[in-house]
Amino acid sequence: MLASGASLVAAGLAGCSGGSGDETTTSEATSTDAGTESSDGTTPYTVHIEPNDPYTFEEVPETYGVVSGPLLDVGMALGIHPSATTGLERAPLKFYDLLGLDFDESEVTKLASGAESGYDKENFYAANADVWLIPKSTLARFTSWDDADYEEIESQTGPFLGTPLRFAPTAAVSESPNPYTLYEAFEKYATVFQRHRQFEAWQSMHDDLMRTIEEGLPPEDERPTIAAIWRGVSPDSGQFRIAPLHRLGNNTKSYYRLGMRDAFEGHYPDGPIGYEELLDVDPDYIGAVGMLTSATHEEFVNTVVEPFENNENGQQLSAVRNGNVVRSAGQYMGPIVDMFSTEAVAKQVYPDTFGEWPGPVGDLAEDERLFDRQRLLDVVHREF
Repeated sequence: MLASGASLVAAGLAGCSGGSGDETTTSEATSTDAGTESSDGTTPYTVHIEPNDPYTFEEVPETYGVVSGPLLDVGMALGIHPSATTGLERAPLKFYDLLGLDFDESEVTKLASGAESGYDKENFYAANADVWLIPKSTLARFTSWDDADYEEIESQTGPFLGTPLRFAPTAAVSESPNPYTLYEAFEKYATVFQRHRQFEAWQSMHDDLMRTIEEGLPPEDERPTIAAIWRGVSPDSGQFRIAPLHRLGNNTKSYYRLGMRDAFEGHYPDGPIGYEELLDVDPDYIGAVGMLTSATHEEFVNTVVEPFENNENGQQLSAVRNGNVVRSAGQYMGPIVDMFSTEAVAKQVYPDTFGEWPGPVGDLAEDERLFDRQRLLDVVHREF
């Protein structure tokens, strides 16, 4: 039975059952070298991922379903291919291709016709995943399911243990629940799959990259400002949505930890703004959130950079005049994509320190890279 009074009959679930009311933290449920047992060498083990109830696994789950988002990349970072997804049109598959990391769409059961439509419970039954890394709050945006619908799915498959990683402007600066950073959530899911040693290897690699970055940053009062724009950047429309730089803002994580200062700090607009508001703050940089993932270099130049340069209002912005329109990965950024995005932003903003950015993601010479691709692959494959 699930804790906190939420009943679940785990019929048909391969390897999972409901949890007790006692939360086991990630530090109490770490894995062995093989990544298949809890810290005391026994199962069951309990994981608590907000906003869900604590859940006890009788066996380590082998399959998972996910929407196109950061948790897809979390699963891939652990070397576990998803068994079910929604539409993959905006998924970060380009980075897996660059690494030679296999992603076979033919092995994936589609849960919906697209990322935001066509959800059908029958697809969840057909996929029969051991665990769903899907926030119920995400599904609530695209379905009319109630608690009974989720309980019905869970009774025949696995539990819903998704958590939203912040990317909406209002969510990133509010006092709402689920205050997980990317790596806080990553550790939770490493515990779900009993891959704690693998998580530690990821954490070490991540820390090495950040040590390199932090050693090269200028003093805080000399760091540039940025207006991070999300939900697409269309200079000719004159309408822009601003995403804040915040510890919980996963989609602007690359700018935040590169020490950039938020041009809208303290007065985030609630809704789209126009050129007048952009010119009022006149940021040193404009960041196109997500376009490192969703666009090629040529598409970025043709649809964002040049339209800004050709727009009479855009031409008044310092960032445009100085060639400081940059791009980063966005809402689909998990551990793998995070490494690429941090490297790309470092080179776009601080080329004198970290080297020039070539434009296309795949054109960066091996001796110019800020992290070792082979080391990353070794961690993904648990060769450490």
